[in-house]
Amino acid sequence: MEQIKKTKIVWICHFSNSKVRHKLPLSNLIIQNFFRRILHKKTYIIHKDFAPWINNLINEFENFYDIELHIISPHKGLKRFTSEFEINGIHYHFFKAELPFFLRIIQEVIFKSKPKKFLLNRYFGKRFIKSISPDLINLIGTENPYYSAISLDIKSIPIYVSLQTIFSNPDRKIHSIDYDQIRWDTELKILKKEKYFGCIGGIHGDLALKQNPQAILLKNFFPIEKPKNIKKVPKKYDFVFFASTVSPKKGIEDALEALFIVKHIKPDVSLNIVGRCPHDYQPKLLNLIEEKKLSENIIFNEYFPIHSDMHQHIMKSRFALLPVKLDVIPGTIIEAMMLGIPVVAYKTSGTPYLNKEIETVLLADIGDIRTLSTFMLRLLESKELAISLSSNAKMFAEKEFDNNILARRIALNYKAIIDHYYNNKEIPKELLLNTQEF
Repeated sequence: MEQIKKTKIVWICHFSNSKVRHKLPLSNLIIQNFFRRILHKKTYIIHKDFAPWINNLINEFENFYDIELHIISPHKGLKRFTSEFEINGIHYHFFKAELPFFLRIIQEVIFKSKPKKFLLNRYFGKRFIKSISPDLINLIGTENPYYSAISLDIKSIPIYVSLQTIFSNPDRKIHSIDYDQIRWDTELKILKKEKYFGCIGGIHGDLALKQNPQAILLKNFFPIEKPKNIKKVPKKYDFVFFASTVSPKKGIEDALEALFIVKHIKPDVSLNIVGRCPHDYQPKLLNLIEEKKLSENIIFNEYFPIHSDMHQHIMKSRFALLPVKLDVIPGTIIEAMMLGIPVVAYKTSGTPYLNKEIETVLLADIGDIRTLSTFMLRLLESKELAISLSSNAKMFAEKEFDNNILARRIALNYKAIIDHYYNNKEIPKELLLNTQEF
């Protein structure tokens, strides 16, 4: 029987799941976390799932027998500098995400504002790629230079850049507190250097074209973390706000302002906040809650290491309040839709797509807190509206965000880019991003 010639694909990304952690030689980082606590820095938690969209993509690609997939990723807590193995036909190449604690302190002092601080990561990335000799590299995310900078050293292999976000979006300086010049500059270099970009919305495409007018934009939705084995539970909270990191760009301050307005009409309204809050931002958030006299209306829950546990927890809430500002279609919105939880959110460049056939989510203009609060009150007061949104949203999300279809489209993107790069074949129009959809 003739063997199928497999296409070699490399992903450069950052993720973690229980399958790979079981294989990885991991430390508990006891000494590092001891010193981080002394320095009032966030401690590292290494035994946690990370980047569910990548984990879901892995699950789909395990069944693609015509692709030989290699994944290059950093991982915190490695006892060795590298670790390589195979699971279910996927080849994993991990490198140590950080130097030993004291060496890292010295490095940060020497290379505080220079990209040279990622030289070791780039070395491991180049070494892995040379040994693999792939047909195409898929860089997933430009905003994290500790792995994305690897792409700057690749010259003779096509690179497909899947944009998770655009860190160098000028709006970040308005809506976010996590501005970092190294991340900004490294991303701009990647946007100017590469040619093929996968986008989930017009805003990312526009920002890529601004830096590189010759860029080719392809449609690229990531598979969603579909809720599994979720039980129906009694509703305990009115609204839930959930994110991996609780921050202004996720809309937490707007959510609190809207809650403050609603409280004047519904004094016992409750908001369940789920996610990790950075230590340097937490005091400001708590001060805002105290200033608005919302302490009795808010319940905090930390980030859940297992994503399905978070899904089960947010089922305790009747509605989701997710006014994200710097995303196209936030994954949290789609997850809430799949759980049948009615959503109040902001109108980003992508969220109107969710209402293209029938109303599935309630959308306010970014910064329109009064409308956010009006939508919240409508949900609290209208059982019929809540039932309608829940049904519409679940049906739309399950149809539109089928993980197998989304992953197969990405695989088609790979084939089209390889044909274009090596054989100058035109990329099929149906694979290209249609900004009019958004």
